[in-house]
Parts: sequence; structure tokens; C-alpha cells
Amino acid sequence: MIIIKTSTDSHKVMKMIANELLNKKLAGCVNMIPRMRSKYVMDGRIVESREVILLIKTSKNLETKVYKVIKELHNYEIPEISTIQTSNVDKDYEKWLNDFVEE
Repeated sequence: MIIIKTSTDSHKVMKMIANELLNKKLAGCVNMIPRMRSKYVMDGRIVESREVILLIKTSKNLETKVYKVIKELHNYEIPEISTIQTSNVDKDYEKWLNDFVEE
């Protein structure tokens, strides 16, 4: 199991990404963490915005497909998409996830 992380400032985009991944069985679960504050540099100045974090649980074999869906649906020109490698996952949870996703 891996966790793919992205963030957006649009609840509409967040829901589209989550629903698309779940409907296509590319993820077993998507956590949506609202009201996060981000600071970053854009066009030479520091910007602060309110964003939502998505934590997408999937298998390593689906990583490329998940990245593709995120890039297709995301509202940012260059979205943050990163993979978090897991070192220890409960076996029952991992089995549930692998039984759900379609590789």
C-alpha cells in the first residue's frame, strides 16, 4: 500500500478527484482534510491560502494511473502530487484495499 498526497483550494475539484479514483477502483479510500493553511511562493511573492489535503490509499501498481487522474482533474497548473511509502500496514486493512482496487 502507498498513500498519494495532493492538495487543492477547490472543494469541487477535491470531490471530483476522490469520486473518480473511487469509481474507477484506483483507490480504496480518500481522506479529505479540510481547512489547512498553506504558504508558498508564487510569482516572486509569498502567498497564503486555505486548502484541502487528499490522502489517497492505493497500491504501488496503480500509482501512475492515480497521478494521471489527479493531473487531468486538478485546478492547479502544477499540483503537488507526492507518494508516501508505507513500511507497516495492518494486514487486514491491506487485504481489504487490495481486494477493492483493480490493478
